Amino acid sequence: MPNEPLTKAFDVDGVIADVSQRLAAARELAEYYGHDFWEVFFSNELLSLDKPRHAGVKLVRDAHIEGFRVIIITGRPNRLRDFTLKQVISYTGVKPDAIYLRRGRDRRSAKVVKAELLGKALRDGFEVIEYHDDSEDVLREIKAKYPWITLFLHVGDTFQKY
Repeated sequence: MPNEPLTKAFDVDGVIADVSQRLAAARELAEYYGHDFWEVFFSNELLSLDKPRHAGVKLVRDAHIEGFRVIIITGRPNRLRDFTLKQVISYTGVKPDAIYLRRGRDRRSAKVVKAELLGKALRDGFEVIEYHDDSEDVLREIKAKYPWITLFLHVGDTFQKY
């Protein structure tokens, strides 16, 4: 994709979406019913508890307005593709240029999955210059594999260069 705009990549949970209510509910329900935490956390019923994370939403909007391509790299399972796309558009008003999700039943760590998904985005021709995530483990892995990408750590509704 020669002469394509540069790309900024964003995680959803913890960056664009505040998942604190979903996280608390999932912990409680998984423990009470003895269910797998991740199945409960990614259940359709609990996803409605998410709220926009204002800092991440503004960054996505600003990137789009400034002419950057915007992609989503998330550890959410692929079965949530439609919901995730609608949620991102609803929160940000921006339709991402691409969305990369975890394959179904993939239980590898987020750092491995997201680094792999970022690699796929790069192979797909996205010239990623920034990546935003709320996990230091993920950012360390990405820094080791793709040191030219500027990384940002999101904590609560704030972020800082990593």
